[in-house]
Amino acid sequence: MAYELSILPRGDTVGAAPTAALKTPPRSPFALPWVDLAPAIGLFAAIGASLGLFSCTSWLSDRSSFFLKNVLDTSLRQLLWHSVLVGGAVAGVLPVLCLLFSRGRLTQSIIRTANLACPLILIGLVPSLFAYQLWSSQPLTYLVQLGAVVLLAEHLIARMLGETTGLFRAFSRIERLPRLRRWLPLIIVALASIAYAITFSYYTLLHHRRFGTAAYDLGINVNWCYNAMHGNFFRSAVQFGPDGGHMLSGHAIFAMFIWLPLYALSPGAEVLLIYQSAMCGLAAIPLYLTAKELLPRPAAVVVALAYLMFAPLHGPNFYDYHELPVALPFHFLLHYSIVTRRYKLVPLFLVILYGHREDVSVGLTVLGLFMLLSGFRPKAGFVIAVVSPLVFVGIKFALMPSVGSWWFAELYKELVPSGSQGYGPIVQTTLINPVYFLHTILKEQKLIYFLHLFAPLAFLPLRSPLLAMLSMPGFFFTLMTTNYAPTLSIAFQYTTHWIPYLFLSSIFSLRRAFETFGATRLISCVVAMAIGVASHSTTFGAVIQHETFIGGFTRIQFEASDADERLYADFKKLIKKIPERASVGATEREVPHVAARIDCYTLRMAHGEAEYLLIRAGEVNEIIKDAFRRNPYGLVGHVGNTFFLFKQKHESSKTAWAKERLGIP
Repeated sequence: MAYELSILPRGDTVGAAPTAALKTPPRSPFALPWVDLAPAIGLFAAIGASLGLFSCTSWLSDRSSFFLKNVLDTSLRQLLWHSVLVGGAVAGVLPVLCLLFSRGRLTQSIIRTANLACPLILIGLVPSLFAYQLWSSQPLTYLVQLGAVVLLAEHLIARMLGETTGLFRAFSRIERLPRLRRWLPLIIVALASIAYAITFSYYTLLHHRRFGTAAYDLGINVNWCYNAMHGNFFRSAVQFGPDGGHMLSGHAIFAMFIWLPLYALSPGAEVLLIYQSAMCGLAAIPLYLTAKELLPRPAAVVVALAYLMFAPLHGPNFYDYHELPVALPFHFLLHYSIVTRRYKLVPLFLVILYGHREDVSVGLTVLGLFMLLSGFRPKAGFVIAVVSPLVFVGIKFALMPSVGSWWFAELYKELVPSGSQGYGPIVQTTLINPVYFLHTILKEQKLIYFLHLFAPLAFLPLRSPLLAMLSMPGFFFTLMTTNYAPTLSIAFQYTTHWIPYLFLSSIFSLRRAFETFGATRLISCVVAMAIGVASHSTTFGAVIQHETFIGGFTRIQFEASDADERLYADFKKLIKKIPERASVGATEREVPHVAARIDCYTLRMAHGEAEYLLIRAGEVNEIIKDAFRRNPYGLVGHVGNTFFLFKQKHESSKTAWAKERLGIP
């Protein structure tokens, strides 16, 4: 049953500015309560100055020079300065004159108006807060500003709401329409989720067809799924070369069997990209269902929409294909099952999440501990906290080493003493040398990453020690890593170690604000989060603007020219000449397009004596040259001077020309 809370404010609302109660206005202007009036006059002056700042900076043609270098034409600088001064002076003097002429009779009206208008103090920062062209390459200044703005906005909005009881009465009328109250929020979230899934599917496919995806990691997954579909369940020649290796040596991803039937309908990269976008988008629905059990439905809608707009979600969605993003709906389904006491579903979603990757169980361990320590479903929390670490230890330290080893412990190499290896020394260093541990943590790039995750959410996940505990999995898998840039960038899949717990803790934080302080504080927190996500998503996300967004290693292009479309069409014709059962070696960004076969190799790593070589001009390396030295390849076809397809023991009069164009001896 939903957490049905009236949205009417409580009597002990915190954050509202009390209106001065003057029973009898004084007759003499000198007897006015200037001490009580001073905050209101100061608010008016600040609003006027902010409006003056906004009126000038909003139309500056070169904001970059002004905001980042303090360079501005002298006349414009004087105009800006006088706009701020005059705006502040006029707005501060007007209420004083009103008070004097009314002999204090307008005292309460002046104070109330100041409280109602106080959020306008922030309007002067709007031009810089949404100047995405500036901050995409200068994130720290922007993120510090954003963090300050959302916290100030929360206070100012709470102050404003203290004067707007009529607004609450309007919302209470909506609560009298049960069908509208029940279904409209869900319809809004469902439509937004579907729109996200469709839009991101389209753009990720466009990115793929412009050769923006790569062997690592989309090609690996395409080849792995194809092998699994043919009985080679843990083989991926793209990742491990001719022997195919064993995928369990890197990550334990048993959940591949969830998307394998979908992949079998149309083997290739595109079905995986669509599945990933759909799962990321549709995850907002169980998130909303969880939130509406603990919050009023309007607040739950904002939480779900904030998730869809969250820039740290968009980067992973555009970076090839990974198992962590597609696990998001199962996280939120687990949370919903726990919150609604549907305990029969909890084991199902736990098993599914364990299967998405071995390290997911670390986050679930922390979730169980949070439930146990907070008293929220403690029995279920105890079971999760006991089972999850056993699963992690069994998979990570018993099953996976039995089939091979991988390099992921190297992500923490600065925390590993010389001569040691593995995860044990990392924990040891953290505990016995906390000074050195802090030295590795306190880096500018890590501060930027931290603010990317928390500032848009108005720091809600950090508002109590127990809530902050839910951020421990993300902290371990990203902020503790050393010398590996992708774990500290919101453009990669590692943000999805944080996302389910950030939004769960935000929901609990909002619930706590409501129960402790009433509707005023809840709404002010929700609006502050909405402002933060809107601004941050404008600058770093992929929904509002498409000029500066980065997914993975590259800036994403959201349109394809006629030349791009012709190139891809000709490329598709070229690769159709490769039989499905033939082995292929391809250059890095061409691998995902041909990896749906048993043997496919990235020519960055190995040629595998492949029957066919698919080479992009400008990417010839020693591995490709060695393939031609070892085997006689002839040109099968080419697309202009861009793509060249060769086959072993094939005769062609154009082979010498193609090799010359590519620079192959």
